Amino acid sequence: MKKNILTCFLASLCLYGSTSTAKVADSPGADFLHRSQPQVSTDYGDTHRGGETRSDTLSIGDQMPSGIEFSDVLQYDSDKLKLEDFEGKYLVFQFWATWCTASSGFLPELDKLQQQFGDDLQILPITYQPREEVIESIALRPVLQNLDFPLIVGDNRLRKVFPHVTFPHLVIIDPQGEVVAITGSQDFTAAHIIELLSDGSADFRTKVDEQVSVDMDERLISGNTHIPNKNIRYQSALTSYIPGVPGSTMDSREDGAHILTVNSPLIKLYRLAYTGRDFANFFSSNRIIAEGFDEEELDSRKSGLDYIDWMEEGDKVFGYELIAPPGVDQYALMRQDLDRYFPHIKAEVQLRKRTVLALVQPEGFRYPPSEADEKHYRVRPYEADLQKSLLTGLIYQMNLYFLQRSPFPLIDKTGIDYPIDIRLEGNFSKVEELTAAFRKVGLDLVQREEEIPVLILTKINPLH
Repeated sequence: MKKNILTCFLASLCLYGSTSTAKVADSPGADFLHRSQPQVSTDYGDTHRGGETRSDTLSIGDQMPSGIEFSDVLQYDSDKLKLEDFEGKYLVFQFWATWCTASSGFLPELDKLQQQFGDDLQILPITYQPREEVIESIALRPVLQNLDFPLIVGDNRLRKVFPHVTFPHLVIIDPQGEVVAITGSQDFTAAHIIELLSDGSADFRTKVDEQVSVDMDERLISGNTHIPNKNIRYQSALTSYIPGVPGSTMDSREDGAHILTVNSPLIKLYRLAYTGRDFANFFSSNRIIAEGFDEEELDSRKSGLDYIDWMEEGDKVFGYELIAPPGVDQYALMRQDLDRYFPHIKAEVQLRKRTVLALVQPEGFRYPPSEADEKHYRVRPYEADLQKSLLTGLIYQMNLYFLQRSPFPLIDKTGIDYPIDIRLEGNFSKVEELTAAFRKVGLDLVQREEEIPVLILTKINPLH
């Protein structure tokens, strides 16, 4: 079976129950990231449900029970943390996970807010993960080593009381113990906190997590349980935004071609169609030139709740499905479909001079071939560990995940076309740390001009 599941994560939300935003289990050809978008109420103060309401869950307006305490807490000067310890203050629960960079990356900002408003509120990050995992992650991330609030670890009780699908997930309790807000990170700002402290209310949007179950191995359009196999040989379909469905992409070559993408911005559709399986020439944003488009017409850099609002505007994200028989070039068919579906967009690949980050071998150095008996491939934030693997997958994933905001694409100019063993540590989103990591293993990153394929998207009908 040949299958890729790819997803971009600009929405800055992590799906609970999946560690894939922090770990890539295998090289291209395996499962990659999933992005899930929670549905957001358009009415402020609407009731949070987080799925099916149960008697043991709390919503806005409910009262927190008394006597809640936690025995597994980092960075606290007592063997137990009791909510009553913070009597008279607003409590803010932030549900997070080490593998979710959207929620763990928000912790330093929360720490600043804690220092600013510490007389009136207490922020309590909560994770279901055990103490050992959290300590290990913090040790690898200097930005998390100076946090000045307690970290509740190994807890599943409050996760069940305040059920959620995605991180970050914030719950605000007033000094009287009433749940006054359930929201996302975008609305938890100093301005909203000042408003909350001054009159007891603020315009926090209510985060309502919904998830529609979609089997990515099923036909999106033609699925029908009454006819288990329709023997479809060719089908192409386009949808608009589908609320509640995670933004995912599946690319399968099992028994023919099947491409299925849901709630994807236009730039993601063109990236998939024109990259295909040429992972060495992956068209990351720094290898795409857009001409004549309005701001946020092809994509948005908004995150979380703001991103969902953008998707709901219409004609921002699309679903696409292609079914084709074996032996066809599914990406050529997809490119033809995009020409038909979006005739106002002209797409072409050109060779252009671009500033790149070139991975090279120093003169006189030859990286040793793998000595491992078995293939091993793991890439996650701050750590990459490969054995008996090609560099192609690592370069691809660096561009896809960690360097997606970099102005310069990473390209492989090492000439290494054989399996190797390599281990890297550092913040791969920072070029200086990535360079240092490669230099430790004998390779180097050099910023220079190279002629590389670039995807040019041109709006040819401005009236569209």
